[in-house]
Amino acid sequence: MRLYDRTLPLRKYPHSLTEIMEITAHAVPERTGLIYEQEFIGFATLLERMKRVASFLRDRGIQPGDRIALQVDNRPEFAYITGGVLMSGAVLVAVNVMYLEDEIRYILQNSGARMLFTIDALAGRALAVRGDVPALEDVIVIGGSRPGCTPFEAVASCAPGNEIRYPHGDDLALLQYTSGTTGRPKGAMLTHKNVVSCLDMMANVKQSRLKEGDVVLLVLPLFHCYGLILGLFGCTTFGSTTVLVNRFDPVEIFRLFEKHRVTVFYGAPPMYVGFVNTPGLDKFDISSLDRCGSGAAPLPVAVLERFRQLTGVEITEGYGLTESSPTICTNANAEACRPGTVGKALPRVEVRIVDNDGRDVAPGEVGELVARGDNIFVGYWNNEPATREALRDGWFYTGDMARIDENGYFSIVDRKKDMVIVSGYNVYPVEVENELFRHAGIADAAVIGVPDPYQGESVMAVIVPRAGANLTEEEVIGFLKARLATFKVPKHVAFVDSLPKNRTGKVLKRVLREQFRQVDA
Repeated sequence: MRLYDRTLPLRKYPHSLTEIMEITAHAVPERTGLIYEQEFIGFATLLERMKRVASFLRDRGIQPGDRIALQVDNRPEFAYITGGVLMSGAVLVAVNVMYLEDEIRYILQNSGARMLFTIDALAGRALAVRGDVPALEDVIVIGGSRPGCTPFEAVASCAPGNEIRYPHGDDLALLQYTSGTTGRPKGAMLTHKNVVSCLDMMANVKQSRLKEGDVVLLVLPLFHCYGLILGLFGCTTFGSTTVLVNRFDPVEIFRLFEKHRVTVFYGAPPMYVGFVNTPGLDKFDISSLDRCGSGAAPLPVAVLERFRQLTGVEITEGYGLTESSPTICTNANAEACRPGTVGKALPRVEVRIVDNDGRDVAPGEVGELVARGDNIFVGYWNNEPATREALRDGWFYTGDMARIDENGYFSIVDRKKDMVIVSGYNVYPVEVENELFRHAGIADAAVIGVPDPYQGESVMAVIVPRAGANLTEEEVIGFLKARLATFKVPKHVAFVDSLPKNRTGKVLKRVLREQFRQVDA
C-alpha cells in the first residue's frame, strides 16, 4: 500500500478505489465509518469485513474483470460487498431493489455476472430466473437460508486476507445500469479513474467538500450512482461518517438529523417535497445541518424556497448522470447559489450547449448539453450503437436540453425526449411544473405530452393535490394562464393519488404517457 498526504488532490496519485478505502481505514481506524440503526462500525472494522468478502470471492475463483451483482438495500452489507468486490479486482453491478424477475434476468444476462448477492426478502426473484442465466454460479443470501444458495454468514466467516488487488485507473470499477426511464437499462462502464476523478473534482469545490468531521445521512439508494459514489465512496474516501437509512420518512429523517448531529444531507426532489409538506418538523433541533444537495431530477424553485424557510439551509442543486460518475455541474462551484440553475461545471469538466448539428448556441438559447472530462464513462456494456450515439468526437451527448447564461450558470430545461411540441412550438415540461409547484393546493405534479389530432401534441398536467385541497381543472388552467404563454398551458389536467417514480424519485413519464395516451382531444 502506498501512503499519501490525504490533504493533496486525489488526481495527483494513480489510486484505485480499493487503495483509497484501505488508506482511509489506516488513517482513521477508530473513527465511525457507518451508523446503521443501533450499530456503529469503525473504519478498521469496515475494511476487515470488506477483506472477508474479497477472500470469499478469491477462494471461489473470481478473476479481475469478472462481474459481481448485488441487489441489496441500504445496510452495512452493501458496503462490505462493494469493497470486497473492488478489492478482488472484479466489477460491481448494483441492481435496483425494485426490479422484478424480468428486469433482473435482463441485467444478469447482459452483464454476465458470475455471482449475485441479495437479501432474503428479494431472493425469490433471482431464484425464479436463475435457470435462465447460465453464467450465474451462485446466489449469496443475506439474512436467510435458501436451498442451493450460500448464506452470507459463510462469507462473513472467511479470514480477512491481505491479498488485495489494486486495479489500474483504466480498469472497470462499476457496471452501473441506467434507470431505464426511457426503456431497457444500459450498462454504463465506469472506471476507477472515472469515479476517483469525480470525487476529486467535488473535493476541489469548497462548498461541497466532505470533511473528516462530517456526518452524512444517506437515504438515497446505494444501488444508484448518486448514493453510491457521492455518498458511500465520498465518505470512505474522506473519512466522514455515514448514517445509512433504508426508508424515507420525513419525520424519521429529521429525528436522525437531531440524534446524530448530521451535517450533510444528499437528497432528491421528492424528498424535499416530502419535507416541506410534512407539518411539525420545526420541533427538531437540526442546527448541525450545514449542507444539503439535490440531484437526480430538477428541483422546483418553490420547494427550494420553502425548505430554506423551514430549515435555514440553502439546497445546492447539481446536475449529472450515471455516465458522468455522476456529476457535471453544481451550484457549489459557483460564486453564489442561483435557484433554478444547476450552477457551473465542475473543475476540469468542459460543458457546451449545442444545436442538432453540434454547433454551439448563443447564451440564453436552448440546446443539448454535451460534456467531456475524466469523469465521463467509457461506453455502454455490449451496446456499441448506443455508445456511438452518446460519445461523439470526444464529447458525451447527454440528451438533456439546457441553456447557459452570460455568467456561466447552466439551467436544465428538460430531457430531449420529454419535450412537447405543440403546433410547432417547443414546450419544456419542467418550466410548467415549476409554476404548478407554486400553487398552494398542489403537492406533486408532472407534465407530459399527449397525442392531439390538431396540434400534433398537447400539454397535460398530472397532479397530486395537497390534502384537503379541492382543485378543479379550470382552476389549474386559470392559474397557469396568468403565468405562461398560451401554448404552454395544459389542455388537459388529471388528478391522481401519486405519481409513478423510480427509487431515486424520477417520475416515470413513459408510464404516464401510456396511461393517458387516449385523452379526449
